[in-house]
Amino acid sequence: MRSDGLGIDIVEMERIKEHLSEKFVKRILSPEELNLYARISDTDRKLSFLAGRFAAKEAYTKAYKKFETALNFNEVVILNDENGAPYVRSKYSEKDTVLISISHSENHCVAVCMLYRGE
Repeated sequence: MRSDGLGIDIVEMERIKEHLSEKFVKRILSPEELNLYARISDTDRKLSFLAGRFAAKEAYTKAYKKFETALNFNEVVILNDENGAPYVRSKYSEKDTVLISISHSENHCVAVCMLYRGE
């Protein structure tokens, strides 16, 4: 199977921290992600969660390159399966297979997205 798109993004945690506001969080996170975010009590973990979702959604847009309608980050849902691996659910890619990986360090978050177009 050949890939139809690849995207990668790296985010500085400090940059996300500088933009941190309720408006910014709601622009990035889907309602399901907002519920998860609200349950995180540790400030650093919240920042890491938000930065990871931001980087993943940026990588997702880079893998696709272009959408028929404008993409809203809060309509792309990135959750974790029972093993902790992230996966994407989105109206923009219902027929496609989208693989996503997110990794964090103390100061950065990186995400990679691989796209396989469906029929």
